[in-house]
Amino acid sequence: MHRLALKEEKGALTQTPFAARSASRQEQQPNSKSENPAVAIYSASVKTVSRGGGRSATAAAAYRNGEEIADLRTGEIHDYRRRTGVDHVASFAPEGMAPQPSAELWNRAEAAEVRKNARVAREVLVALPAELTTEQRRELAEGIAQELANRYGTAGTLAVHQPDREGDQRNHHAHILMTTRRLEPSGELGEKTRELDDVKRGPQEIEWVRAMIEARTNHALERAGSEERVDRRSLAEQRTAALEAGDEARAAALDRLPTVHEGPRVTSIRRECEREQRPPLGTVTRLQVNNDRRQLATDRAELGAVSAQIIDIEQARAERAARQQVAGAASAGMEAFKARFQQAQDMAAKIEAERQRLTAEAQRVAQERAAEQVAQERAQEQERAVKAPKHAALSNDGPARRGRSGPDFEM
Repeated sequence: MHRLALKEEKGALTQTPFAARSASRQEQQPNSKSENPAVAIYSASVKTVSRGGGRSATAAAAYRNGEEIADLRTGEIHDYRRRTGVDHVASFAPEGMAPQPSAELWNRAEAAEVRKNARVAREVLVALPAELTTEQRRELAEGIAQELANRYGTAGTLAVHQPDREGDQRNHHAHILMTTRRLEPSGELGEKTRELDDVKRGPQEIEWVRAMIEARTNHALERAGSEERVDRRSLAEQRTAALEAGDEARAAALDRLPTVHEGPRVTSIRRECEREQRPPLGTVTRLQVNNDRRQLATDRAELGAVSAQIIDIEQARAERAARQQVAGAASAGMEAFKARFQQAQDMAAKIEAERQRLTAEAQRVAQERAAEQVAQERAQEQERAVKAPKHAALSNDGPARRGRSGPDFEM
């Protein structure tokens, strides 16, 4: 039977045997970009585990860590040792204090609360870049957890999860579960971390957490030699910044609605429907919202880039009018050019036709002259042929007559 046995080392995160065995089975990923290179994914959220929702710190830790924890308060045994996809599990505490075993820590967290709707744990869910190797992702998750512990004085456990085999293979992420009370030097849990629950200060602390995660993630990417970076700003904020920088292509790519986190139940329903090739039964609001938003993004991509949002309306109108004027002038110029070009083509065609006519006429005249020359030569030949016999006859008759007029010596 697998049991978590955490080494108690001060000021450091400790690794469980589960994670060690998982590491021995896994191959290291190459330090390179994914097949479809894109901006590295940023996702960081902070939420609480509350008894009011029927949840417990022991169950949450057991499920995320893939371990067995017996809840001493309720007597329940949460056994998730057969769970797959858990790559790395570690326990953490503020520097100078010893990390506690998972079961011991979360039972203390449960025992410290008496209200039936008490918040017994706080979870930070962090996306880990697919551009990093397995070991680099573990180091990043541990660094984030340690900084959270140092700032708020809390203890906790973290679990690095691999992408689901049927899901997005870039979906590496870490569940950082920490106590809602500060860890005392004695090992007991003391006062509440009220700053995270305060109406005014809470949002500022959440923003600090998100900024810290962004900075650490980008530092890890830079150290790994990756050119990718994450951005914690919303899509709308990133798009506005892209427009101000004149990057209309990036602004068009960012012009989409963010998807809604579906959670394990909705994700399970989606994958089941995809396997069985059927629509979901009943009403699944988040599933439908994400489907509609993805379809909208697809439709927008097919129609092309959407017109950039211009903050200054007057400037937008002026720019649009200027573009229309330029386009009109260009269109008029193009029409004039086309007319001149067609006129030149027509003239060239006429010249070519006249050239061909003159060539044909010259050939005809040459042929007629040649025929006349041949006819003349034949006529001259015939005339010479007729005159030749007469001339020969005259030549023969002349001597005979002279012989008969003289004396006949043969008598």
